Amino acid sequence: MSESGVLTHTPRYHQVLRASEEVARGLSHSYVGVEHLFLAMLHDRRAVPTQVLGAMVDLDAVESALLTLMNSGSYKTGTTNIAHPDAT
Repeated sequence: MSESGVLTHTPRYHQVLRASEEVARGLSHSYVGVEHLFLAMLHDRRAVPTQVLGAMVDLDAVESALLTLMNSGSYKTGTTNIAHPDAT
């Protein structure tokens, strides 16, 4: 962090943001949401978070499930809330 408290954005940060916009455009969405950002991060297999997640789950299956939801009739652009099975 700089002395002024301003954080520096890395090139990878900007790359993932641009990729999330491409994901949204590819899905014909007029907004970029967390789901687009997550998909863009999944595509960057060199990123540490993706490597950690990939050690625990099948990344292709996660991507497929998310895209299935986003292409379903129940998906409302940017507003879909999926309740966790353990939520009360």
